[in-house]
Amino acid sequence: MSQQYSDEQISAAAAAFAAGDVTYHEGVRVSLPPAPETEPMVPLGIRVPPVLAQRVRAAADQAGIPYSQLIREWIELGLTDMAGDLTVSVAVLRRAIAHAAQSGHAA
Repeated sequence: MSQQYSDEQISAAAAAFAAGDVTYHEGVRVSLPPAPETEPMVPLGIRVPPVLAQRVRAAADQAGIPYSQLIREWIELGLTDMAGDLTVSVAVLRRAIAHAAQSGHAA
């Protein structure tokens, strides 16, 4: 279902639709894409100094994950700590421990 269409094919389909040359057949069965495996994400804009942004990206590169995932994990850890909640994923804890050990912040 991940078929790629060329710009020409997309333009031709748009032109056919605009001209009314598209016919519909309601009896044709279609398969819907699978439901996403993760919950939808909400953009959260923050402003940080360039040096901090570079450090975050470097930490994410070192962890082998996208920087946005690393920031989400840090936020989750911080909120968990603030709430005194003990529920956090093992993967997040492992990355936090590994990061602390690599950066020299481990006890």
